[in-house]
Amino acid sequence: MSVQSTKSVLLPLSIAIPSSFIDVYSNNSQKTQQIGRIARAAAIFQVDEIIIYLDRQNQKQRKNNKLISLVLNYMETPQYLRKHLFGRIPELHYAGLLPPLRTPHHPLEKVSNALKANEIREGYAFIDKRQLVVDIGIETPIPLLKANSLNPPTRLTVKIQLNQKGHFVAYPCRPPRTKKYWGYQVVELQSSLSEFLVKTSDYKYIVAITRKGAPIKTKVDLLHQKWQKAVRLLLLFGTHKEGLSEILAREGYSLSSLTDYSINILPHQGVATIRTEEAVFIALTGFRLLEQK
Repeated sequence: MSVQSTKSVLLPLSIAIPSSFIDVYSNNSQKTQQIGRIARAAAIFQVDEIIIYLDRQNQKQRKNNKLISLVLNYMETPQYLRKHLFGRIPELHYAGLLPPLRTPHHPLEKVSNALKANEIREGYAFIDKRQLVVDIGIETPIPLLKANSLNPPTRLTVKIQLNQKGHFVAYPCRPPRTKKYWGYQVVELQSSLSEFLVKTSDYKYIVAITRKGAPIKTKVDLLHQKWQKAVRLLLLFGTHKEGLSEILAREGYSLSSLTDYSINILPHQGVATIRTEEAVFIALTGFRLLEQK
């Protein structure tokens, strides 16, 4: 389905996923593809932020954390910038199996004739022949102006304009997140979930997605009203082996003490367990529908 919603920007939404969710898969090919499913879900449902937390403090989970973060950042990056920002990394050996995101900041036009004045793109700024230029995915880089404080090489968002000679130039600008979906940001935590929740003050509305929670249909009005007031929502996910209650209990906390609600998004599931990447799709579907209430 290629038709986009007439409402281009939805309410801010973040998700937190455990580093161990990929342990169920035996090889890096499978792990890469399942991380890709998280990225696709985030893009489809306009998730602003993906937080990766360590549900166990060991070297294996720290390695998982880095792989998940790497793949998510790789997918979020427009294809024409990947050669600058990633190069050849062994952990991305199976990146060719990943689907494209096709978000607004991943343009398909690769020629200057397709550019429009005031168009916004992601770019890679660098010095070429003593001039500051930016690669925006067309035939050649274009001059980058009014960027004296920039420390190239680096990625940045730019607005494209025509100069007096009719040539394209670029200026640094803010990502247009308030007007269109401009991808997700990745937060790679080095802490436990409880430590993060206790210390953070960025999230005024936190909902745990758990099989032990209240059926979503019994909390529709409350969930909707609080989201409208708090604006920013954080959804927490556990693993198919260990739910959020068990994870936080190991860390000395109860789920109710650190969240606003515990919600069962699919009370009548037809399988014994739902994996994290599946739960993300289901929960995001439910909450985006709830937003339209």
